[in-house]
Amino acid sequence: MSEEKNEEIPYDSDAPSTEDDSDDYIDEEESKVPAPVIKKGRRGTVMAAAVTVAADWAPPVYEKGDSEKAALIDAVSKNVLFSELAQAELDVIIGAMKKLEYTKGDDIIKQGEEGDLFYVVEDGACEIFVEGVGKVMDIGGFGSVRNFFGELALLYDAPRAATVTAAGSVTAWGLDRVTFKKILQDQTQKQRSLYKTFLEQVPVLQPLSVYEKLTIADAMAPKTFPAGENIINEGDEGFEFYIVESGEVICTKNLDGKETEVSDPLGPGDYFGELSLINNENRAASVKALKDTTCLTIDRKTFKRLLGPLESMLREHEELYSKYVEDAKTSS
Repeated sequence: MSEEKNEEIPYDSDAPSTEDDSDDYIDEEESKVPAPVIKKGRRGTVMAAAVTVAADWAPPVYEKGDSEKAALIDAVSKNVLFSELAQAELDVIIGAMKKLEYTKGDDIIKQGEEGDLFYVVEDGACEIFVEGVGKVMDIGGFGSVRNFFGELALLYDAPRAATVTAAGSVTAWGLDRVTFKKILQDQTQKQRSLYKTFLEQVPVLQPLSVYEKLTIADAMAPKTFPAGENIINEGDEGFEFYIVESGEVICTKNLDGKETEVSDPLGPGDYFGELSLINNENRAASVKALKDTTCLTIDRKTFKRLLGPLESMLREHEELYSKYVEDAKTSS
């Protein structure tokens, strides 16, 4: 062993927040606007009705120049919602985007209305207003920290939670609800199936029910680390639990001024980071990628809620870790 967006919903400009835009997932209670009523499924998972289409359905395609396509791909691929899409799926998203022009004062979306489009702003600036609050945020064009809005209403069949107004001339691209949901729905189902299959092979998770594993699969976020990079550092505060999906890592600890290995290499199905979360202590060791490695991560709150019943099993690794440290001290 090793050492060491709970109910979270994707952030949307429909529900503005002052949170740093580097993190697209926020706790519901942190939103500045009352969250819309959203249907909830198993163990708190937020969900919306799946979109159904005719067998002969095809997404719309709007002509674009090569430079427009390249700029849209760059903007969209940086969005957490689309970052895991295959190229073919990304091409469908880009092809279905329609160019839209607005003038100063135009309300692009209105609070309380049904959402029909997801927007990416190419040029210009938009302002977000919430009834009873006032202006809460600005949206910029390509190259801005945040240049998109409208996703939450489409994902979760919720009314718009804010009004977005053009601050001047605005050029934007709109993606229709059906294409948006169909592509993301297919991607989410494929990802969930892959993660569920993987989790069924992780020994420590075997006591969990099928539904609990599915809930974990929904909550997982993949993170990739190049060979040689430290995934966690000894002494840091712990925020996540890690399961190795591919690659290999090693746990090390500073003993008498020397970085010493305190575990066997950990590979697919192995996990680390649990002790810091269980014991509410800082990381007791560092973990480094020996190869290019992908880990599936679970945040602290979800870990406590879903894996709490497995604490006794997870603590078995604490004893093994202590043994490795003692052996390392003896050999040094």
